[in-house]
Amino acid sequence: MKCRSVFCLLVVLSLLAAFPAAGSEEAVLTVGDDKVSGDEILYLLSLELGGNDALAALRLKEMTEEERADFLERVSTALLFSRGAVLKGLHIDPKIAAQLRWNQVNLLANAYIASLEPRLTFGDNELKAAYEKNRQKYVRKGSARIRHIFVTSGEKGRSALLALLSGEDFYSVAGRLSEDSASSASGSETGWVEEGTLPESLDRLVFSAPLNTVLGPVEAGAGFYIFEVMERSEGRSLSFAEAKKLVASDLQKTVLSGEAASLRKRFPVISRPAALGNIPLH
Repeated sequence: MKCRSVFCLLVVLSLLAAFPAAGSEEAVLTVGDDKVSGDEILYLLSLELGGNDALAALRLKEMTEEERADFLERVSTALLFSRGAVLKGLHIDPKIAAQLRWNQVNLLANAYIASLEPRLTFGDNELKAAYEKNRQKYVRKGSARIRHIFVTSGEKGRSALLALLSGEDFYSVAGRLSEDSASSASGSETGWVEEGTLPESLDRLVFSAPLNTVLGPVEAGAGFYIFEVMERSEGRSLSFAEAKKLVASDLQKTVLSGEAASLRKRFPVISRPAALGNIPLH
């Protein structure tokens, strides 16, 4: 258990190493020229307690001298191993360097977003205004519960349809003829699908066909479908209460997009998607 704790401290200390320690506060631990402040110890202790700062302060106060010495020993061991890694040049290993860099990037990015908290919090009046302005956006699409058989040729599709019209049950025909392993294994049951998620030609029929009627074969995508719509739920507009979280999320995205656009003016971004195709895969 102690080794696992040292490993966790190593991860945290690799992040802390990227930032200067508190300047004037007296160090409670020194390893070489690394100085660790009391606030940093409280932070490390809070991580072990699920990020609860108040609990960390209480725990530190209740620690015996021996427990405090043991905790500092674990921190010093983590720092020593960190220094040992640098001596071995492990910090310039591409994978390790990438982890160090992107751990720091993520930490700073999350801190920056947290600093925007006042602009990312909206009252009911703002939310209602945004909801009314974009009401057509907040809808629950129609959905249908279907079962289907998929085949790769029209001839096979007509054979499956004929078997169904002759009285053979859907489950049996799907298991025997469907070339879609998922529908074959489930006895053709697809479950509920949302409008707009199926190939266009199939989607249009699924949401207009009469219930409990076998139709097909319909050519869509890489093959042909024979299907039956068993239930359908019509789409509808969401009430403000139902859409509230979505509205808040959209407003937050707008704020963050604006913030990113502002930062792009200071830090030009050059993106080269085509270059990704030239990266050798190992």
